[in-house]
Amino acid sequence: MIPVLIVGGGAAGTLLHLELARRGVQTRSIDRLPRPAPTSRAVTLHARTMEIMERLDQRLLDRYFARALPSKGYVLHFVDDAGRRSEVRPGLDFTTLDCRYPRLYVHGQHETEGVLRDFLRTEHGQSTEWGSELVDVEHVDGGARARVQHPDGRTEVIEARYVVGCDGGNSRVRRSLKLLQDESDYKGSVMQNLDAFLHDFPDTDEYVHYCTGLGHFVMIVKLPGGYHRLLLSDRGEAAAPDVTPEQGFMRVIDQHFDGVRLGEVVWHSKWESRVRLAHTYRSRNVFLAGDSAHVHSTSGGQGMNCCLQDAWNLGWKLALVLQGRARESLLDTYEAERKPIASQVIWAASALHEIFMGHGKSIAERTARISDPQFLDAVVGRCSGISYTYREQAEQGTDSLSSGPRPGDRAPDVDLADGRRLFAATRTTGYSLLGVPGSSGNPAALATTLDALQARFAPLLASHRLPAGEELARRYGAGREDLLYLIRPDGYVACRTTAGDAARIAAHLGRWLV
Repeated sequence: MIPVLIVGGGAAGTLLHLELARRGVQTRSIDRLPRPAPTSRAVTLHARTMEIMERLDQRLLDRYFARALPSKGYVLHFVDDAGRRSEVRPGLDFTTLDCRYPRLYVHGQHETEGVLRDFLRTEHGQSTEWGSELVDVEHVDGGARARVQHPDGRTEVIEARYVVGCDGGNSRVRRSLKLLQDESDYKGSVMQNLDAFLHDFPDTDEYVHYCTGLGHFVMIVKLPGGYHRLLLSDRGEAAAPDVTPEQGFMRVIDQHFDGVRLGEVVWHSKWESRVRLAHTYRSRNVFLAGDSAHVHSTSGGQGMNCCLQDAWNLGWKLALVLQGRARESLLDTYEAERKPIASQVIWAASALHEIFMGHGKSIAERTARISDPQFLDAVVGRCSGISYTYREQAEQGTDSLSSGPRPGDRAPDVDLADGRRLFAATRTTGYSLLGVPGSSGNPAALATTLDALQARFAPLLASHRLPAGEELARRYGAGREDLLYLIRPDGYVACRTTAGDAARIAAHLGRWLV
């Protein structure tokens, strides 16, 4: 019996495989496709995903930056019911994000997956088994049994302690176990992608452009390689049998811009946009992650990012349990944390979908919410992944801290007074314990507390007595007393307290760790 079988070699499956590989967990991954897909719908990486890449390996992030195109946000273009043009710049501004990567990054999903695959192969000597299709999966004592059809016609039975379905919206894993999902579609909308060279289009280097009218929407973004991704939604006019894709797209573009010309077409596709959310993410020792668990509108570019973040959340938990370092109950937190996030992603994507693709409603009616800065800030925070928290699932307890990140919040990065970055200091496969000095604290006592906790919970705990500094104090709510922050392997706050109440940190670790 192998520890983990991953079904699906896309973004979520490959990142999960990478996270398990770097932690030394034996893993196999399969995919029914004969080879990786050369094209994709998703083109956007957000700030939280970049933080995940950094925490995985700085070299991995560097490979993304060598290819990805940074964008400041979304410019919104409107044509009202009378044909009058207007523009909101920027409509969705990601440069205001309080994080290390205040941008969105344009990088095709097939290229993103390629970077992950190459890193998995070159750094860990592992890869997906292409052309190997899951037939079915069933529960067995202590794990799950999967039947797999290989390209040579051979059928293999694989028993695994855990099976993770990362096999997309039509997940064979989910269907094999008859796991239910809620499903609906966006009425009155036909979706098309067109990758093509676009000439004389203004300002595609700095922004993604959302263009909408009474019965249409088109997104325009420049991709690495010099061509553009055009995403069109209308009521079917552009997809009529007597209309070529080029004609359909240009009919819409001409309503917003003058003099733009469409050049060579690289790729075209058509699909229906749906909303799906699985009732459960876990059936005994089988998990769902990514599109197998949730599907939603492309608006806001959250799809691939949410999938990658699912894999990141599940990966470290599986590894700790399999290595006998954490209790089995830790795996229960995966669905508890990630399913509410999927619901919030669906809300943000659906809200944007209604604004830009609510065909037939007046432009004034659909854009009323854009004048609300709180709504825009909420959308930016959620699209980026920066504002998502696990507060409702975390142990809040009672403490006297009135500021700083709470349990369940993403731990913010800080430039430390000694020249280091907090993220770099806490890039580890285990937990990090931060000693944040107060203005009237006791450095010797703080060091003793940190050393005692590290000795008790080593090797899964690394302690850091941070240097005092204004930014650290502001970010982490330091006052007179020394503080302790326990940071999870995925960079979220697990527990916080004053240094005099270190027993709270020990109690939290004792609940989850063996």
